[in-house]
Amino acid sequence: NSSKKQGGGSNDPSTTTTAAGSFRTLKKFSVPTELDEQAALWNRCMKKAYPGIAQLELADIGMQEKHMYRHEASQKTAAPATSAHAESSYLEELVGSVVAGTNAKNKITYGAPQVLVICSSALRVVDLVRRLRPLTGRTVLKLFSKHVKIAAHKKALGSSPTDIAVGTPNRIHKLLADGDLKPSRLRLVVIDCWQDEKMRVVVDMDDTRADLFAIWRDILLPASANPDYTFKFRLV
Repeated sequence: NSSKKQGGGSNDPSTTTTAAGSFRTLKKFSVPTELDEQAALWNRCMKKAYPGIAQLELADIGMQEKHMYRHEASQKTAAPATSAHAESSYLEELVGSVVAGTNAKNKITYGAPQVLVICSSALRVVDLVRRLRPLTGRTVLKLFSKHVKIAAHKKALGSSPTDIAVGTPNRIHKLLADGDLKPSRLRLVVIDCWQDEKMRVVVDMDDTRADLFAIWRDILLPASANPDYTFKFRLV
């Protein structure tokens, strides 16, 4: 990325003010295409969440290439990551590759989606739900704490068959820990690495980091050892 001039002003979302009053450029977050590099990126961000962790313990809880979801993009969505349209199309194609063929005859398991998308904010959740809704004939659940009590989400999980759930780390962590959101039918976990107007990303935000990596370390990593569970991860 080319650097911004310091005269750009504090209203420029790609710059931030330092303690000395000068401006520095905030980098565009880039998700690697190679799965081993995605796992390595996840582990680097996880180390920030657990700054006192020993390297040996970090290795024990680290994500590996075997945990990643392998999906070859079609030619129309295999565009450079700088293309917002390509990023949008790829997410829908990725999720669609999992839920394709789902219909009302499929066995209903309440609280157990096939796809779980984790993103940074309630507004982002709403945007992704709107985009992913055409991929399934069932409810796409919105799971975030802003203006919604957790009891309402527990009721929805217990009464609405769903293939796709989209939410923020804190609410997803609580629902998984309480057993209302189940990994038993899960096939794909998408980590949405969209940058907000302040150039922040879910894997590296103070507000989301602790819950995001607790979902992996405390719940999904242990569950992945169960041969009945076949879910994989993908950073997008």
